Amino acid sequence: MNFNQSNLIPCEQVLPSIVLYIDHEIFDTEQLNSVEIHFGQCPSCRTQMERENATITLMKNLLCNSLIESAPEELCNRISQQTQDLYNKMLQDGDSQEVTEITYTQTTYREISAEGTTQIEITSEIRRQFPQE
Repeated sequence: MNFNQSNLIPCEQVLPSIVLYIDHEIFDTEQLNSVEIHFGQCPSCRTQMERENATITLMKNLLCNSLIESAPEELCNRISQQTQDLYNKMLQDGDSQEVTEITYTQTTYREISAEGTTQIEITSEIRRQFPQE
């Protein structure tokens, strides 16, 4: 297909799609092709996209580096003790009803691709089991 200036979508339509393009979240093939063609023919929008991409990559890397620290042991111990105290109090105050159980799990996955980009996936899960009424 031969594209010329008359086939070029306006910058006003491309600029709001830059982050979607960077994150590979444009799923309509026609829209994706139009945006890519626009970047190929419009140096201003291409430069804006490259700046956004560099900024997002920098933020992901900063976030990734800050996530490698573990919580202080004192904090983990305090949370564990408070949870145990709450559990004991509920046992004393309650009858034979099911006791509330709270489980918190957080998993951080970090991947560095061959291009040097970093992908971060954080999964948090809280499970609660409440007393039966």
